[in-house]
Amino acid sequence: SMTSINDLPDEVLEFIIDLLPPYQDLENCRLVCRRWRELVRNVRFRKTISFQRGVMESNLCWKEWQPPDPRTPIIAGRYSHSATVYKSMMYIFGGGSSEVTTFNDLWAFNLSSRSWNRCNSHGAHPYPSPKARATMVSHEDKLIVFGGLRYPPSYPPYQRVNLFDELHVYNLEEKHWTYPKISTPWPPAMAGHSATIHGQQMVVFGGLQETPLYVACSNTVWCLDLNTFSWRLQETSVLKPAPRIDHYQIRLGEQYLLIAGGLGGVNNPFTDMWLLTMTSPVWSWREIPVRKKKFSATRMWTNPSCHVDNKLIVLGQNCSLPKDLQITAQIRMNHQWQHPRNQDPHRLRNPHYEQPNRAPEPPRPTFQPLPRAPPNHHLGMLAFRDSFPAQEMRERRLSALQKREQELQARRGIQRPPPKTPAAKRPRQNCEAVFICDLSRVLDTLEPFAEWLETREGGVLSGAPLKTILSTLVVGNGELIMFGGLEQNASHGSYAANNHVHFVTVPHTVI
Repeated sequence: SMTSINDLPDEVLEFIIDLLPPYQDLENCRLVCRRWRELVRNVRFRKTISFQRGVMESNLCWKEWQPPDPRTPIIAGRYSHSATVYKSMMYIFGGGSSEVTTFNDLWAFNLSSRSWNRCNSHGAHPYPSPKARATMVSHEDKLIVFGGLRYPPSYPPYQRVNLFDELHVYNLEEKHWTYPKISTPWPPAMAGHSATIHGQQMVVFGGLQETPLYVACSNTVWCLDLNTFSWRLQETSVLKPAPRIDHYQIRLGEQYLLIAGGLGGVNNPFTDMWLLTMTSPVWSWREIPVRKKKFSATRMWTNPSCHVDNKLIVLGQNCSLPKDLQITAQIRMNHQWQHPRNQDPHRLRNPHYEQPNRAPEPPRPTFQPLPRAPPNHHLGMLAFRDSFPAQEMRERRLSALQKREQELQARRGIQRPPPKTPAAKRPRQNCEAVFICDLSRVLDTLEPFAEWLETREGGVLSGAPLKTILSTLVVGNGELIMFGGLEQNASHGSYAANNHVHFVTVPHTVI
């Protein structure tokens, strides 16, 4: 008689099923028979428990995805894009490239088949504007994209960035973009803000916002009703977080959200955490004490993060390695802070909106104009900087002294010893490190707090890729997915956007 896979013991068959991507393939295996359905249930349970234990014990590893066929369509490299996961798909929208080009395309990465596919819009439905640093969240069978900015070209220099207040919705079932017509007051144009879904509303906090008079960081809260697509400016307590951009917003149930980190201006990063309670007509802020900050992420505003089982996971640079990526003294949030002359400050960024009655803008602290960057610095947010100029100067002087000593020895007729073969220097690897913060006590009524956990090897896991910034990190089924970002070339110091896909998962055990 023929031997089939069903003749294998349950332990072996369960191990084989565990090697499949935990998405559509597992769903298909569940439909084979009753035995396979029970095995799939065990695999899902074990994957969840193993991943949670791996996060606590830092027993995780990196795996890079490589396209099996170079002829298949693949997304272009980008940074400052938006990412979210819905069912078995990871969606990527917009972002910028190394040549200061912004995108408005939407791509889907099938987490089951590990393949890219571009999402087109059918019918006469306009696409969103090309932009980066927008927010994209999934709700039911829709993707909601709001805000963002467009980087100016490198020539002519010193142009201002364009902020957007556009709201677009992509219908995943009908596969097209829509733009809800809104007649109520809506938020100002913004970028670098955050958004989460709570019930039937989207809550937006902070960001770089545009007003008729200035552009500055904000700490206001806006809410979008997802049934009627109407905006409202939410009233909050007097005590609130400082204005910031590029922070983390974590959903802690239907009535709570947590704000962590961010940037408040030039060389003004934040490491604090604030809890927003949404149970009363006036929402209240409360600062949450943070313990063991020595184990915290190195920078909580250009590195991606995600929320897994009451744990905040942040990618960053290993504290024990040399800091190749430094915060520059010049951070251009835009090229020109003042509003351009002869321009209607109330003009619509999106021509498809109806003319609204704008809500009065609350007073916001203004920024002093930032120092302008040289014309060839076109990144617009931050740059990579050599952090060892003194060391290089010392090596140059030492080389000159050695050359002069050799010349004097040659004049005196002294036999010069054979040069020593220098030992091969180990290349400095600035790898991605994983930082974990425990949020399980944040909602305590008596003494709430958040606590950073100590990770093994400084958070550098097996197979860690080179350090990138302005990438995205999303949560899958028993794994984390990192995409894109800016990566520095160690040989000549340049930087480029990449389209790499990396997974953080639990190593497979051998039975």
